[in-house]
This record gives sequence, C-alpha cells and structure tokens, in this order.
Amino acid sequence: MTLKLNLLKTITGLFLFVVSILLYHNLGRDYLYDWDESIYAQLGVEQSISTFITPTWNGGLWLEKPPLIAHITSLGSSISSDPELGARLFIPVFTIITLVSVYVIGGHYGGTVAASVATIILIYFDLFIGRSRSVNTDILLLAGITSAVALLLNNAKPYLVALALALAIFAKGPAGLLALIIAAPLFLNKSKKYFLLSIFYFLLFTIPWHAYQFFENGADFYTPYLLEQVIRRATVPIEFHLESRWFYFEHLYRDLGVGILLTASIGLILALMQKKYLPLWWVLFPLALFTLAKTRLSWYILPVYPAIALGIGYLFSYLASRVNKKYSLAVIVLVIGAALQSLLHLSRTTEFSRSITTYPDHIKIASILSELPDSSIAYLVSSSERTAEAILPQDQRLSSSFRYGGAPSVVFYSKKHVAFYYNYNEFARDLSSNIHPLAIVTEGDIDKVPPGYLLIAKVGSYYAYQKDSLYANR
Repeated sequence: MTLKLNLLKTITGLFLFVVSILLYHNLGRDYLYDWDESIYAQLGVEQSISTFITPTWNGGLWLEKPPLIAHITSLGSSISSDPELGARLFIPVFTIITLVSVYVIGGHYGGTVAASVATIILIYFDLFIGRSRSVNTDILLLAGITSAVALLLNNAKPYLVALALALAIFAKGPAGLLALIIAAPLFLNKSKKYFLLSIFYFLLFTIPWHAYQFFENGADFYTPYLLEQVIRRATVPIEFHLESRWFYFEHLYRDLGVGILLTASIGLILALMQKKYLPLWWVLFPLALFTLAKTRLSWYILPVYPAIALGIGYLFSYLASRVNKKYSLAVIVLVIGAALQSLLHLSRTTEFSRSITTYPDHIKIASILSELPDSSIAYLVSSSERTAEAILPQDQRLSSSFRYGGAPSVVFYSKKHVAFYYNYNEFARDLSSNIHPLAIVTEGDIDKVPPGYLLIAKVGSYYAYQKDSLYANR
C-alpha cells in the first residue's frame, strides 16, 4: 500500500507540473479586461519609488486596497515587455501556492488520497480556473487563507502563519480578515504563547502601512478603504447589484452542479462526525457572511471552493480506507482519471489551442493614441454609461463608481492621462479651452467635438480626434 501511496504522490506532482504549464501557456494572449485587470495593471505601470507605499491610478490617489497587487503587476511588467503577460505573470504562482496548500491540508485531514483528490478537483472548478490566469486579488486572498491553514496544521513558526494572514490582508484589505476567521478554530489547539505570538507578528506586519495611510491621508484613506469597500458593500447593494438573497447558492449550483455539491456535503459531514470541524466551518461561515451582505458578486464566494474540494477528498479517503486492499489499485485508477479530466477541462476552459486574440474597438483606438506624444485624452463616455450614472441612486454609489468611465483599459492602453467626462457640455468646454490635445467619442457623440479638432482614427463606433495645431496656437 505504501508503494501505491507513493505512486499517488507522484501522480499529483506530475499533475501540478502540467497544471503550471497550462496556466502559463499563452498567458499574455488576451487583452486586459475591464474592470479589474486593466485597473490593477495600471497601478503597476504607475508604481515608482514615490508610489510604492501609496499607489496611484490615472495620476490620482488609489486606496481601495493595499498596494500588494500593484507591486505584483509592477514586478511582472519589469520582467516581461509584453504588457498583458507582465501584468499576469505572477498570478499563476498564487494559484500553485493555493493548490499545494490544499494538498497539505487534505493530507492532514484524510491522508494522501484526500490530498490528491482535493487538489485535482479544485482545478476543475470554473470560478477557480477563471481567477487563476487573470489579474485579480481574489486568488491572492485564497493563497493567504489556504497557506495560513496549512502552516497552522503543520505547527509552523508563528511569524510564518502571520505572514500568510498578512498576505490575505494586503490582498483584499479588511476583507482579508476572513483568513483569520477561517483559521480561528485551529488556534484553539495551540498554546496561548503560540496564539499571542502569531497575533503579535500579524499586527507587526499589517499595522504600519495602515497607520501611515491613516495619518497621511485621513478620510481619503479610510473612506474608500473601509467605509465604502467593506461597510458600504456589506450594507447596500451598490452599483445595480440587486441579486437575490440566494444568489450564492444559485451560483454554486450553476458552477459546480448538484453532483459535486452532494458529494462534498457528504464528505464534510463525515469529517464532522470524525471531529474534523474546520472544513465545514470553512464553507458555512463565508457562505453565511456573503449571503447576509447586500452587494453580491460571484467571485466573492471563491474562498469556500478549497473547502468544497476538501470535502470531496475526504469522502474519497473515507471510502478508500474501507475497501479491500486488492481494490486499492482501483482508487489509483480513479484518481488518474479525475486528474486527466481536470487537465482536459482546464485546457478547454483556457482555450489552450487558441493563439490569437483581437482587441475590442475601444482598446484599438487607445492603442493608436498611445503612439502620439500628447499627454492627455478627453474621453466622453458612451451614452449607456452616462445613462447608468444618471439613474444610479446616490445611496448605491461609491466615490469610485464612475471614476473609471466604464473603460479603465483606455488608460492602460493609451499610456496617457485620461479625463472621463459624463457631461458633454463640460467636455466641449474643456476641449475649446485647449486643455486636452486628444479626444475620444463614440459614434453618437461626434457632434459634441468642437471645431479645431481633426479626426485621426476611427475603429468601429469609436472616433479619435487631435487638436489642429493651427487652432491650438490661436
């Protein structure tokens, strides 16, 4: 049996190796999507010595989250000259950290079978795959949660546990406290000294940045960082997010299917009967928390996915321990089959064979303007975006709700400062005052461009204009 368990470990190791290849294959193929990808990538572009602690976006203070994601995209961009690849370069690293951590956790709760199955199943989940190759903070949070749990289960040094918990905070801000809450039951089995040291190091790692921002930027820090991104999102359905109370249950049903959910539930209950409380707590607390919160987005529920995978892994382990030894080879075959199916699903989901991507029209027009030496662009947002701004109730807004003009990728791909206009009278006035040498409008708004601007490019329904030098000198 030991030989077969070693074979299972080898299979899982090979599986993770192939997953790494699939995650990195054509990683820079697709353009950076609105919203998060292009916003976080631009944070990295603007990072310098002066913005290392306090990031900026489009030249303005940006404190919706800590600067970790800016550091990651900046570092990737310094390594790769390809803008899309550079921005995403380190995201799969956090995916692999999460998978390895789940393997360690599974091994603790159900041995090698549980570890292998949980790791293989997790990469089969579509939401997890979707966040594994795109620029986002959710996969960073997941790496912080899973690594903290794995380190606690292995009695790691308190400062290492604190580092993992700090990773969650610097990924998602106050929402990163979810890592501490999920891991909390494990501290009950630790000594008081271990717990206090872990909390001490955690505060040591996290307090300085927060204290600096509080005293340096005051309301400009805690309003977007805490009051809006956490409290407001929890208490108000912001920006048209009026999903039903059962949104996350419906999402899990659509994304995972009844078979996965039933299998995971049985495994979690079996683990609970064996006094293994953490996996069920890991599912129930985030599910309850996000269900009670008013703003609901599908990726918020990502933290429960590792626990669901662990439930399935535990069920396999439970069944494998009760079959005759002569059937143990069948378990290996089932795991191999699951691994191949997960790899096939990953390759299909990431479109492994596709090598060409086409920029959407607004990114094409921004890329054209990036070749010009002018420093700023006046962007009259689309009529649909202006309508959204007009009808969104005040109590459902954040200070950043319309900061990005519905197309933050224009800033990244134009490589210029972009002024987003929702009032076309102000747009025309500022152009007439020679404030912006370049302008972008959509097809229905070409009459809003004042005299003195020449059409220099048209892509689909997007039009780019440049100030006529004869008018500029008047």
